[in-house]
Amino acid sequence: MTPPTDRKTRSRKNILNAALRMFKRQGYVGSGVDGIMEEAGMTSGAFYGHFDSKTDVLGAALVQSFIEDQAAMDGALSESETPEQLIEIMQRYLSSKHCEHVEEGCSIPPLLSDLGRADEETKAQFEEVIQWMVTQFEERSQNEFTRQQILSTLALCFGGLSLARAVKSPALARQILSACRKNLPIQKEK
Repeated sequence: MTPPTDRKTRSRKNILNAALRMFKRQGYVGSGVDGIMEEAGMTSGAFYGHFDSKTDVLGAALVQSFIEDQAAMDGALSESETPEQLIEIMQRYLSSKHCEHVEEGCSIPPLLSDLGRADEETKAQFEEVIQWMVTQFEERSQNEFTRQQILSTLALCFGGLSLARAVKSPALARQILSACRKNLPIQKEK
């Protein structure tokens, strides 16, 4: 028999994963507790055994997604030994495949507007993620990229991916992504 704490931990993680998928797909406002719990394969009443509100699950889901995003980025960055390889990583980030698979991709672009309205604790945690990314790029580029170039690159990647996902036309989405890839601030002057 599974101990109750293990089951409760697994249930909470299942709810967080379902909430994150829903938030990525439909946004915070477009997601309700009933939909989250249906996505998790659980009854709506079980939600309140884990969270006090939808806002509470948003904060927890964002923290979980930050951890997962950091792990994914750390894995990608661990294979980069040159500034050119860092540029390749950011160009892949701006791919049509990443654009089309919202639920499987980075959680920052689809949740950026929700992060802007999040509580101070969540914003502080998100700020730590951004600071961590900047530090990783500085170190892995042997300080070839300035802080300003890195922050501009992150803004272009997150914003560009969001913009490409927001348009109806696949052709225009591809043009947006291509323009972003060609104009990454961390690229060498041509």
